Amino acid sequence: MTVAASGTGASRPGRSSPADPTKGDRTRRRLLDAAAAELAQLGPAGVSLGGIAAAAGLKTGSIYFHFASKDELIATVLAEGLRETLRLLDEALSAVPDTADARARLRAAIRAHLVALHELDDYATIVLARGTADVPAAAEFRELRRRYGSRWAELIADAQHAGVLRGGDDPRDVRDLLFGAMNSVLSRAKWSPDTQAGILTRLLGLDGPDA
Repeated sequence: MTVAASGTGASRPGRSSPADPTKGDRTRRRLLDAAAAELAQLGPAGVSLGGIAAAAGLKTGSIYFHFASKDELIATVLAEGLRETLRLLDEALSAVPDTADARARLRAAIRAHLVALHELDDYATIVLARGTADVPAAAEFRELRRRYGSRWAELIADAQHAGVLRGGDDPRDVRDLLFGAMNSVLSRAKWSPDTQAGILTRLLGLDGPDA
């Protein structure tokens, strides 16, 4: 699945890089960013190590100093994208006061997901693409995806129990519908996380006062 990038130009997960990167760290980051861009356009089946190396301005042999195979490189891109998405969710929820209700937590999670899509750009496109989780080396990504989905299902269930969202529906179904609505913004050339979060929170009735 090829999805248009958000146009921010900020494709890389910033917190994944060392504070004082070495030349090897910088080369590895160039490869990851180039791989994310190539994968976003061509998908796992369409990319080659030669194409990724050329996009990074490196020789193909340089890749093997950092990654044993194309599958390992793709798996690393996937894991980094989702790891950063989890970090953004954790930070957003940590900023919500302990006295706040499920409505405030769900609002924060919605904005964090949209910020991740906006900031991670090519990485977000790859994480959302069909078939990427089938890469044999992507075990870490699959575990991170399970954790992210579980966190969201818990947030939905809490909102249902608190009467913020209507109960009776499987939280996983509600979560997946929300993901579909949020992830669809990647097909747009220009969009704002705050604007889209505001639209969705109003649609869900989350814009009322917290309990």
